Amino acid sequence: MHGTSPMGFWEAVDVLSEREGTTDQAGRTEESVRFLAAIISLTTLVLAAVPLVLLDPERVDGLPMLLALFLFPMTAGGLIIDLIVLGRLRHEEPRWTLLWWPIVVLPAGLLIMSIGPMLAYPDYFEVSGFSSAIGVMVTFAVLAFLGLGFSFLLWILVVFPLRVLGLAAFDAVRGERVAAGRWCAPLALLAVPTISLLAVASLTDMESSRAAGGQVVLALLGIPGNYEIVWGPGLWIVRGITLAVVGSAIWARGASRVRGNLPRR
Repeated sequence: MHGTSPMGFWEAVDVLSEREGTTDQAGRTEESVRFLAAIISLTTLVLAAVPLVLLDPERVDGLPMLLALFLFPMTAGGLIIDLIVLGRLRHEEPRWTLLWWPIVVLPAGLLIMSIGPMLAYPDYFEVSGFSSAIGVMVTFAVLAFLGLGFSFLLWILVVFPLRVLGLAAFDAVRGERVAAGRWCAPLALLAVPTISLLAVASLTDMESSRAAGGQVVLALLGIPGNYEIVWGPGLWIVRGITLAVVGSAIWARGASRVRGNLPRR
């Protein structure tokens, strides 16, 4: 990035999280971050045990393992990333020992808990011997670490904007003036996963390649293509969100130009 760049990544995060920008509780915050990282990791293990215990071998859809080994670790990682970001915004250097919980304890606990269902339902996991069992456990480990890897994406698109919106709403309730950017920016970020999930839920029979994105665009524009609409209302919701995001961006751009042209007193 050149010096002419209007705002870097951390500057943008700092601006949207301005209420966290000042604090003098460095030592206590550092301890609380490690404690919260441990709580989040242990709570994730407890929650992940639920789909594993309730696993139905008659339903070969893989949903329990996807929840326990991918979605839950991804959520935990997103929350812990937010804790680290808050520490950085307080100008603290986090002790990376707190990553012991999400990177070591959490995946190890998930793998240990997965052994029971695998032994109880070998046909469900297509386990026929020791080598196949090792292969299944490696697959579980890859799934868990993929979830942790995608946690940054979850943080930037879900956790971070939700926190910013929550703080903006809290300030608005207190009667403070909230900048438009603290509403528009997080809503725009939240629109990305919302549009993606609703589009996936609304369409089917799309080509599994780069052309899938083009098929979604065609569906939004109402142009026939290699897709099938299974949920019409969802597609209209996607269109509405897309128009709202584009309209907000145009309005914000126009408002900034108007403010820039106003004479300074």
